[in-house]
Amino acid sequence: MPTELRLYGIRHHGPGSTASLLKALDEFRPDMVLLECPADGEKTLALAANPALKPPVALLVYNPKQHAQATFLPFAYFSPEWQAALWCQQHGAHLRCFDLPMTLRFALPDTVEHELAPAAEAPAKAPAASPAATEATAAEVVAPATSGEATETLVIEETSLRFDPIAHLARLDGYTDGERWWEARMEHSAGHADTFGVVLQMMTALREELAQPESEETLLREAYMRETLRTTLKQGYQRVAVVCGAWHAPVLRAEQLPDYAKADKVRLKGLKKVPTEATWVPWTYERLARQSGYGAGVLSPAWYELLFQEPHERVVTHWMVRAAHLLRAQQIDASSAHAIEGVRLAEALAAVRGLALPGIEELEEAAVSIFGGGYAEALELVHQQLVIGEKLGEVPAELPASPLQQDLALQQKALRLKPEALSKTLALDLRKDLDLGRSHLLHRLQLLGIRWGKPQRVQGKSGTFHEVWELQWRPEMVLGVLEAGRWGNTVLAAASGAAHHRAQQATDLGQVSQLLEEALRADLGPALPTLVSRLETISAGTRDVAHLLTALPPLVNVLRYGNVRRTETTQVAQVVHHLVPRLCISLPLACTGLDRDAASQLLERIEAAHQAIRLLPDPAEQTDWQAALHAIARQPASSGLLAGAATRLLFDTQQLTPDDTATLLGLALAPAQPTDYATAWIEGFLRGSGLLLIHNRTLFDLLDAWLSGLDEAVFQETVPLLRRSFADFSQPERQQVLALAVGGPAVPAAQAADVDLERGLRVLPVLRELLGV
Repeated sequence: MPTELRLYGIRHHGPGSTASLLKALDEFRPDMVLLECPADGEKTLALAANPALKPPVALLVYNPKQHAQATFLPFAYFSPEWQAALWCQQHGAHLRCFDLPMTLRFALPDTVEHELAPAAEAPAKAPAASPAATEATAAEVVAPATSGEATETLVIEETSLRFDPIAHLARLDGYTDGERWWEARMEHSAGHADTFGVVLQMMTALREELAQPESEETLLREAYMRETLRTTLKQGYQRVAVVCGAWHAPVLRAEQLPDYAKADKVRLKGLKKVPTEATWVPWTYERLARQSGYGAGVLSPAWYELLFQEPHERVVTHWMVRAAHLLRAQQIDASSAHAIEGVRLAEALAAVRGLALPGIEELEEAAVSIFGGGYAEALELVHQQLVIGEKLGEVPAELPASPLQQDLALQQKALRLKPEALSKTLALDLRKDLDLGRSHLLHRLQLLGIRWGKPQRVQGKSGTFHEVWELQWRPEMVLGVLEAGRWGNTVLAAASGAAHHRAQQATDLGQVSQLLEEALRADLGPALPTLVSRLETISAGTRDVAHLLTALPPLVNVLRYGNVRRTETTQVAQVVHHLVPRLCISLPLACTGLDRDAASQLLERIEAAHQAIRLLPDPAEQTDWQAALHAIARQPASSGLLAGAATRLLFDTQQLTPDDTATLLGLALAPAQPTDYATAWIEGFLRGSGLLLIHNRTLFDLLDAWLSGLDEAVFQETVPLLRRSFADFSQPERQQVLALAVGGPAVPAAQAADVDLERGLRVLPVLRELLGV
């Protein structure tokens, strides 16, 4: 008895295609289903029947020896391929993946990484998109520049038809958008088994009409599909169903298989292979949407899910009611009357446009008009949750996973940190064991390059023992976890291994000290001895003061946060105690002979080191640093910018009296000094704040006298340079400096007379309570 073959050309992630496919399978009852999916994903795809595997999920096929070679094959609950796999499990039919395996595709010359492979060989909007196709490159899509408007339009239309052949059919039917045409004619259908005969005829005629050349990879894929189909037909199955992208269906017809046999064998002969493995990973509707860059993505995954699950006569009402509930939760007026009017308006728009059922465009327009009063901004939340969707799939722990993946899942469960597609803020109190463990995990993942959390700046006294993170899990982070597996089988071991590797690759002291700070925050006990040893080795041979300055602040942070994070920092303290004296001895000489750009770069490092050294408990180190600043401020060869800044730092820490400061200012502004040196000195001295001039009349008078004594030509050259010094002053500071310059008091007397000291003192207890003093 000859084998009966049926071809079902579908649109990837199309709910109408899925509904029609299920009816066709129920009617045909095949005993073998060939599914367009890489052949090396077949074993893993069979796990789709696991009820704990909840879409959206993606089949990840990757090269275990080179993780950069990987492809994600996303599936939603309403995807035809997902439902076909479930149908086979429920009805005892055999399921075979018959697309070109990734073990061959990864080995192809110049193969691109298929991060979003399921769309591929067909245009982004075409229903031919399949779960394992290749995307067109940007170079192929860009039309060549031509002269003449008519020629340019023709080139664009030809390019559009080449990569979106469905647009050709859409134009014939009066549509300008192929995606919208396919959705209206196919996906809004409640499902008809005979749909696929019509689709096959359309695709056959379209391929003959356009006769567009296919890529070499597409030709290989179609050859492999035909070869697998020929083998299957010889195995004695009575009824064979082929579920593939609609674009491929015409070249898989039974009558054409013998014609292609010889050419297919030649094309597939001698292909190289690489090893591959496959597993399931959670996916999101956001990544399933075409807006994310996914070639086979759909415009509205959440809407498609509702369209597949709900009867068509109720789907519009359900969507509008959900929108009303969502807006009410945000304290936005959305009554039952609004929802009723929204449904009426959506249906009226569909009738005007000749649609049997309102699409998401009609629904959104109606919602904006009724709920938002014509303003789309108010409906952004509705668009995000009811059009795109925020669902994150789930993968059961018992499915195949690398040891590092398993350890990460266990830690996420123990620390109650569930990966979520939604961005959320997580505040941690490091004095609590649970929050400290969460902090360690997030910092370890940071070291591994897995940016699940982004640390946010914390201000105030609580910053010492508080952290704030912005968390958002993205599906592609699974690849980062797989890649990190080369460093160890647990998160701790992998992070320690990665830190050790980075330390060995580091060439300057700043890199190692920064790495040491990251390791402390991640509580990498096994890696700390290696990092400290590497730090000592590099610091012993480092003579560059800039590197020493860069290294110091992270090391001081290690000492500062060590007790809070319950980490032993004795070895780090020894490094700091050796580093500070060397820095203080070398710094004054390094501040000589610098141009302005070099001095500016060094000044930022000096200021950071100054703040760090102030946190050290050793008085001797404080004294050494102050002596270095004194040397910079007083030696004639110092850069004017650095000498002025050193003077300001000493004055702010009360290591210089006002008289000593006035003396140094007078020397800097002496007639013997070049004007460039004097203006640079002033810029460094006044860096960031003008309060010093406002509250110290002696310093102001010295500066005023110097400016008044300049020749007019020199004054005009100096003013633009001085403007840099005053650029960072606040507006009130500038006004008070101006008042001093014209001879008035810095603070108006009237304001001072209005101060009621007794009333002011009454608020001190409350201020102390608020500030925690």
